[in-house]
Amino acid sequence: MAACVRYLAGMASVLVTVWLVSGAALACACCSDRAMRYVGVENFSGFRLSEFERMTFAGEASLASSVADLPAGLQDLDTTLRVAVERTGSRIVLSFRGQSGRVTSLSLALPQTISIFEVDPRDGKDEGLGPLLYKEWQLTGNATATGVFQPFVEKSRTVSLILHGRGRGCTEATDFTAWTLVIGGRPDKVTLYGALTPPR
Repeated sequence: MAACVRYLAGMASVLVTVWLVSGAALACACCSDRAMRYVGVENFSGFRLSEFERMTFAGEASLASSVADLPAGLQDLDTTLRVAVERTGSRIVLSFRGQSGRVTSLSLALPQTISIFEVDPRDGKDEGLGPLLYKEWQLTGNATATGVFQPFVEKSRTVSLILHGRGRGCTEATDFTAWTLVIGGRPDKVTLYGALTPPR
């Protein structure tokens, strides 16, 4: 009986050790390192695409410039807009509505690649698994538009949707909390921004 008890105690000790080692390995797979930095371009498919599809946009967007600084043609546009987002196959469509009820929409073709930027901002946010990295995913693709954005999109042809967030070594939709949409360049650059809500 005593031998049986010793055997069971030994097995329990081994199982606890394996569990602790496995848990540590799993945790450290997502750890981040001090001064960590990654800049790259990857295929926009598989895990990256599925996490992007989980992201949900809050219902409000803002123009980054004051009305006086907006390009001609946009100076009567509200600086705070309602936004609705729809995904249709290989495109994402953002529709903006001002207080006057005017609607302008932008349809961005999802690109084949995605630009990734991750860096330790060294702001001291570390809970034991490494620093919270600042992260950006940038999607740049061909776009079309209706309404007041149409001439700006037609001029530049490409639009960039940038997703912002914080997290550690493993990246998922829950890391991202904000977005920026950049149309064109100077002097006709238009920038909108808004928040992301908890993902689906």
